[in-house]
Amino acid sequence: MSRASDTEHRKLQIIHSAMDELVEKGFCALKIRDVAQRANVSAGLICHHFDTKHGLLLAMIRHAITSYDSQLSAVSNQDAAPRDRVLALVRMALTPELSNRRLSSVWLTLYYLAGSDADCHAELLRYQRMNLDVITQAIVPLFAPEVAEKKAHMIVALMDGVWLQHATRADPVDLEAAQALVAQMTEHALVS
Repeated sequence: MSRASDTEHRKLQIIHSAMDELVEKGFCALKIRDVAQRANVSAGLICHHFDTKHGLLLAMIRHAITSYDSQLSAVSNQDAAPRDRVLALVRMALTPELSNRRLSSVWLTLYYLAGSDADCHAELLRYQRMNLDVITQAIVPLFAPEVAEKKAHMIVALMDGVWLQHATRADPVDLEAAQALVAQMTEHALVS
């Protein structure tokens, strides 16, 4: 393995360890030394790569957004009718792979800190714009651009709202039922 790829692998190992600590302890109790112990690296190495706890958090957030964007791009680039593409995007956003505890902890921390932290706010806006752009592009062949954007806002709000219900409940939400509900509401929006 090359030095650059070894460094990237180590950073990813640290990010995953930090995400696991975030699940167990929450952001306020997250400590670099605990992440280091979990990742089997020194705290100094974490500080070398990420500078601070805030830098590590931003790396976790950017990792989550990049992972989401990869799946979003794969689905949005499918050769499908606009309606089918939007429904596939809705279902993708509510898959168990994207709704696991590790990622959910990162997303919830992002939403919480976005109100008080400029970097987190910027990342949340980037994520929201990414979702809105992809949904709008998928449905613009069906509606005038202004109407498509309004409908896209509604669909993205539905996706986020249902995901938030899932992420904040002690008892897991039936994601298949959630996907079906958002898909049904999305279909209604596409015919109205």
